[in-house]
Amino acid sequence: KPVAFVFGPENGAVSERLVYEAAFEAHGKQYAHLFVVGFGIEPNARILVEKCLEVMGISATYVEATRDLMMGDLLKNMRSSQVFSVCGLPEIEILKGKEGKFQVKLLGLDVFDPITMQSDARPGDDVPAWFLDTDYNGSVFHVCQAFFPRTGAWDSLKKALKTDYTADVWDHLAGAVSAPFERGDTGKIAVKVIDDRGNELLVVKDLKEANK
Repeated sequence: KPVAFVFGPENGAVSERLVYEAAFEAHGKQYAHLFVVGFGIEPNARILVEKCLEVMGISATYVEATRDLMMGDLLKNMRSSQVFSVCGLPEIEILKGKEGKFQVKLLGLDVFDPITMQSDARPGDDVPAWFLDTDYNGSVFHVCQAFFPRTGAWDSLKKALKTDYTADVWDHLAGAVSAPFERGDTGKIAVKVIDDRGNELLVVKDLKEANK
């Protein structure tokens, strides 16, 4: 069955409007599936892609394109090159703690391997890096907390700092649970995960979804 492709802008992220218009046209022309290709995607656009079958009547998949494509003829054309990748959304849990504060736990991330054509579920403590915005305004991601679970650089960093720290500091920086934080003005948080291919995967949640 024929499928539809829509490509995002060269110098920007895929917008919700682009996904909506492409899905509307693809559904009207009875395409079987919509592939949305871009160098980045806005959170609302990603949500629409995930719910595209329910909202627009056609299933959709977001495909991340690497910036290597911008190199033109400088990019080696090899069979092993993976300039496009399918990315899953980070799975998180919002925990409600003492004194009205919250914590975020990164549960994991689904990673698709185009060579084996299999999906691999990675736990939250096995990602290169993840960041937390405790008061996300919908347009600008502000890093309030940063974590680097999968790295062997901690010993070198300790030596470079030439000072003493408790072991809890390093365990926290390499962990999957954030430090407690207070509710912001927007009432929303955002978590950005960097996967193995350098893709930035963003999920936005309302603090009302917190588990007690």
